[in-house]
Amino acid sequence: MIDVRVIANEVLARADELNLDVTNMAINKIVFFVHCDFMIEEGEPLVGAKIEAWQHGPVFRELYQEFKKWGESPIKGRATRVSPFSGEVEEAVANFGTGERERLVELIDRYVRFSAAHLRALSHLAGGPWDQVWQHSGRANPGMQISNELIKRSYQQEVRQ
Repeated sequence: MIDVRVIANEVLARADELNLDVTNMAINKIVFFVHCDFMIEEGEPLVGAKIEAWQHGPVFRELYQEFKKWGESPIKGRATRVSPFSGEVEEAVANFGTGERERLVELIDRYVRFSAAHLRALSHLAGGPWDQVWQHSGRANPGMQISNELIKRSYQQEVRQ
């Protein structure tokens, strides 16, 4: 699994290549959908970060905290992390092989051109993972977590319909 901040930085790099702006709301949704597609198509999670159901859709708390300083404006920086080797704060990057980065860009390209509002609407589809957690009834759902198992079940049901 890859650090969610690395994936966010890949999304921002791709958006820069395409001369597109990405907001905090949009980055959370793009990374969520890329994670979902990767997991369904490759059979394993892309990121290990917890996904939470917030009012405006799926959110990775790490990304929200990292980019909240931009508010609703386009993100003009990159996600950082503390290096396990030096203890210094550094940009979150990974050394992808050519095929790995191409695959990631292919997934990012499915979503990076959509507005934050459109991505929010996609994440709010009735019966989708966010909707099932946000509209839950019955048992408690501490932290409003959208689990990988729920994502898999939702996509499998969608494919069967």
